[in-house]
Amino acid sequence: MDAGRRSFNLSYMLGLHSLTPKNWAEQALARPEHLLLDHYFCELKAAAMAQRTLKLYGKKYPVLKKLMIELAAEEMTHAEQCQRLLANHARVQPERGGNPYAQGLRKLAHASGGTGDFLDMLLLCSLIEARSAERFKLLADTAHGTELGRFYEDLFASEVNHYVLFVGLGADYFGEQRTLARLEELRAGEAALIRSLPGGPRMHSGPQV
Repeated sequence: MDAGRRSFNLSYMLGLHSLTPKNWAEQALARPEHLLLDHYFCELKAAAMAQRTLKLYGKKYPVLKKLMIELAAEEMTHAEQCQRLLANHARVQPERGGNPYAQGLRKLAHASGGTGDFLDMLLLCSLIEARSAERFKLLADTAHGTELGRFYEDLFASEVNHYVLFVGLGADYFGEQRTLARLEELRAGEAALIRSLPGGPRMHSGPQV
């Protein structure tokens, strides 16, 4: 594949090792109230993660203050947008038991302590953003011309930017070679994880609804 064609290949751009089939979006959109509620909680958790990153590492890496404050505010704005859209749908109860995708990703991280923990945190955040971007694009294309389609089209660009932000921070602090090598390892683990999860209208469920 030449460089010109690669620039239009979402999987190449995001580096995901396992792609979500289009029918995931079709079936998830058939239950928009469940999808939006899960998405709402994902945005809240993303805002909390930005705040936690700043709390844990802001003193050592001062540039994080502005970046993580802005990121947390953006994620909260997305959560509020989800909340407004939810008002147009039937009320449903959130699923219990936490987020198995996020729980599985945390198990991939190094537990050795030191700077490696921070690199893994950055790269796991980048993978969450990459997977979200991939699915937002599927949702936007499938729901093209509708309110939900426009919503996910707008958010797609934000998720790609967040993915780039986290990988870039890793490269700045730990070097490009080390960052990309570790990212490839984590991408392989993320692909196995997403394939192992049960399906459902959740943003990070398994590929089959």
